[in-house]
Amino acid sequence: MTLIVVFVGFGLGSLINDIIVRGLVFNFFKDRVPLVKLMVIAILLYALDDIWLEGFSINNTIFSIVLGLSLTYAFYTTNSIWANTGIHVGLNVVYGLFYGVSGKVGDGVFLFDVNEKANGFFSSYLSIIIACIMFLMVYRFLPVLTSVSSETDNRAGFLNKNA
Repeated sequence: MTLIVVFVGFGLGSLINDIIVRGLVFNFFKDRVPLVKLMVIAILLYALDDIWLEGFSINNTIFSIVLGLSLTYAFYTTNSIWANTGIHVGLNVVYGLFYGVSGKVGDGVFLFDVNEKANGFFSSYLSIIIACIMFLMVYRFLPVLTSVSSETDNRAGFLNKNA
């Protein structure tokens, strides 16, 4: 039952967030605001929403900004809500498997102990490090995957206007 709640809860939450934060913002401002400002607006809206849900902390704010950058770049690169929603749902489901919908240790499918003594640099900034690595992967591989998909569609006659 927990898996269903995690998939449905985080899946719908991610989709709604993506439709509002990137879909509507890009659709409304695309011809009115330069691209860089448009991306900053979407990233800040995502970070502010996350701060509102999770509470303010420097760590979470930086994490949200970097994650918002990844999701916004995925939306911009593919011009589709589905790529960034897939990334967003995937991350939220993994979070839900460990913390459940409540966000508390012990409410997820995977149970673990929190070591209060582990306060090193690496453990304090692990979420930010992972978000940065994820952005680098999205930045590096999403344009390649998008161009391969376009070439395949073109060869199949989907994009060929003369076919």
